[in-house]
Amino acid sequence: MRLADEVRYQARALIASRLGLDFPESRKADLERGFIRACRSSVVSAPERYLAWLATLSDESPEWKRLASHLTVGETYFFRDRALFEALEQVLPPLVDARRSAGIRRLRLWSAGCATGEEPYSLAMLLDRLLPDSSDWALTVLATDINPDALEAARRGLYREWSFRETPQWIRDRYFHRRGPETFEVDPRIRRVVTFAPLNLAEDGYPTVVTNTSAMDLILCRNVLMYFTRDAQRAVVARLQRALAIGGWLVVSPAEASAELFRPLLPVNFPGAILYRKEPVSAVAPPTTWHPEAVWPTLPAPAPLVDTLSGLIAPEAPVTPLSEERAEPLPDTPSDLQRARALADLGSLERARELCEIALERDRLDSEAHLLLAAICQEQGEMAAALEALRRTIYLAPDCASAHFLLGSLLLRQGKLRQGQRSMETVLNLLSSVPRDEAVAGSDGLTAGRLLETARAYLELRG
Repeated sequence: MRLADEVRYQARALIASRLGLDFPESRKADLERGFIRACRSSVVSAPERYLAWLATLSDESPEWKRLASHLTVGETYFFRDRALFEALEQVLPPLVDARRSAGIRRLRLWSAGCATGEEPYSLAMLLDRLLPDSSDWALTVLATDINPDALEAARRGLYREWSFRETPQWIRDRYFHRRGPETFEVDPRIRRVVTFAPLNLAEDGYPTVVTNTSAMDLILCRNVLMYFTRDAQRAVVARLQRALAIGGWLVVSPAEASAELFRPLLPVNFPGAILYRKEPVSAVAPPTTWHPEAVWPTLPAPAPLVDTLSGLIAPEAPVTPLSEERAEPLPDTPSDLQRARALADLGSLERARELCEIALERDRLDSEAHLLLAAICQEQGEMAAALEALRRTIYLAPDCASAHFLLGSLLLRQGKLRQGQRSMETVLNLLSSVPRDEAVAGSDGLTAGRLLETARAYLELRG
């Protein structure tokens, strides 16, 4: 089957406007191949009718997500790009030391566009080598992708020889178990570190604490941006920048490197790799080559930044002790809850949690404070405390879709599939009649349409 030129031109324009994916003439064969595969496996098998049907569907339709998975290539293998992982072995130890000195044993890494899982599992193995006391740390390795089939394969953790090309033998010996003549399974200890979740990077449902996509120390987004139009690239990069904690790093493929596109992130050169670092607003530009002593002193405890938070947090403002009487805030003064949310977005989770507790000391019936506290506890790796805060939230606000979504994602992470699916089904029921462009309470601006789509994707992944 071939696409008529007119159908291909129309498909290219529609896909660019809906998915942000770019298919210039040099990639017309990729567009045609992926479009035909999606068409053949759909309920409409004729390309012209399939294109017309797509145009009638909303952006949140599962069919658009399915088409996107056919149009992108998820080719990867363990420890792909040795120069990058050698650079990470220089970047992560100083961060670990800084966190230890500050008494903060937490690291948050994100593989955005994880395909079948080799990259996030490689990150988890790297952390295992760098952290002999890893059981004392709250470690997050988030792995997201738009393709549910790839995510399901990643979650199973079963791989064949092709995934180990250029992978040292000792890694296979240490972190895998043979499950057949040509099949290897990732060690359960490594699998437990990685959390898989559906996410379309071209959409605006991140960063937010509800989807666990904020305050990241390291984001790998390799061989993803190249698929997007220039406008979509700018939008995705802006969201990824917001998802980084101060001092965090963004990694893209060498072909995607661009000082202009990633500004104000600062490029730092390593042998064979360029990483982009999120500096404090007032920081002096670091050298263009790696000097840990020059780059890392700002990292131990990210300071609240007036410029970054648009005045939400004053650097001099002390956190009021729980036992101290507090006057009601002036009308134009940000509340403790607003300040807590802003601090959580920056990665200052301890201070954010303290402010949540102050808000709850004042009003134990504040469901939004309980919900934010649950999200903070999740990022700190305290799942029991997160679940307790979520149950309080739902008791106080039974119709809070954000709380049911966060509860569902946590239950699924714990392997409680039936309970997690019920929570996601509750999200669908609560939002079924809500306008798609309406912001959902407690979700950092996430719209009902985006939350609905994400909940459906979780059900598809775990079904």
